[in-house]
Amino acid sequence: MRNIRLRFARKRVQLLSSDTASRGADDVKTIVRDALLLMTWAEQVEFIEALESEMRRENLSITDYLIPLGIPGMRPEDLTPTEVAHLVSFLKMHVLQAVTAVKRAMARLVVLREEQNVGHALTA
Repeated sequence: MRNIRLRFARKRVQLLSSDTASRGADDVKTIVRDALLLMTWAEQVEFIEALESEMRRENLSITDYLIPLGIPGMRPEDLTPTEVAHLVSFLKMHVLQAVTAVKRAMARLVVLREEQNVGHALTA
């Protein structure tokens, strides 16, 4: 059953990423969520920690955005793929200083590097 869900999620990521010019907030959120669902829990935590690290390099903090966005988790292992996707989408769309941090964090993901279309959609 898990393999069927993974195949469906992979196809969905590929379909959604085919047209990068018209990426809206919902599309970015869907792509990030689906990519995170393809990862193991440890890989998800690694991505969130990488995002935190990159945000700190830009003198920003993820925790400053969690509560205002209605995300109750305070540690990487507390966040669901949907919450992470919502955070990344918000940062990418509304926090100009965070765009570079988001791009660097995305580049560190093995799964997103393998799915070239997803990486292009997220940096668009």
